[in-house]
Amino acid sequence: MINLANRRPMDDPNVGTILLHRIGTSEGNTVSAVSLAAPKDARKAYERGMDALKKKKTDDAVKDFQKAVDLYPKYAASWYELGRLQEAANNADAAKKSFDTAIEADPKFMSPYLQLSVMALHERKWQEVSELTDRILKLDPFDFPQAFLFNAVANYNLKNLEAAEKSALQAEKLDTRHMLPQVNQLLGILLAQRRDFSGAAAQFRNYLKLAPNGPEAATVRTQLDEVEKMAATTAVKQDPEKEK
Repeated sequence: MINLANRRPMDDPNVGTILLHRIGTSEGNTVSAVSLAAPKDARKAYERGMDALKKKKTDDAVKDFQKAVDLYPKYAASWYELGRLQEAANNADAAKKSFDTAIEADPKFMSPYLQLSVMALHERKWQEVSELTDRILKLDPFDFPQAFLFNAVANYNLKNLEAAEKSALQAEKLDTRHMLPQVNQLLGILLAQRRDFSGAAAQFRNYLKLAPNGPEAATVRTQLDEVEKMAATTAVKQDPEKEK
């Protein structure tokens, strides 16, 4: 235990590495605990790799991360960084192998799962996206609203609409910084398919409020026009007096 209460301004601020863990049922970690056990030489190679990354010396970084995993094959954090560089170099097969090796070394390390799910999403491998995000959300159902979004998109494309809506609603709840307007578009589509045109319109408006110049803004405006027309038509059918 390190007592910080009586520390003075001129005291050495370095108190070592402190790992914070959520109090609750979350099992996943954003820092690989297994990697913390790496021997000194492997850690130095990893740190050199991170320094090379900051300096945009990617070739040097690859060599350093590779050396780190050669010295300590369970260095999940180094496998992850190596995978990211391989993916950036359009070497998807090598990247997937590195991410898979990171997971094998530390099954509770979250980052490689997320990276694999993004890759599967881009490749439209919906079953794979669903399975990967299910694993992410079992490890940590609180901190990754984007995983709920990916899960919702995968289930929507797999025609599991109830599961898609459940995940999308959870993503909307957790996205307190409103960084994922795509959630609103997907919820709008799901509500429209249930013929809840007013609810769908509200979701499409939320998207346009959050991302008026977003990549799907033009599509969402068209979707909004369509559901507003459908809502008006439905209202007239339910109450013919409104047509007069």
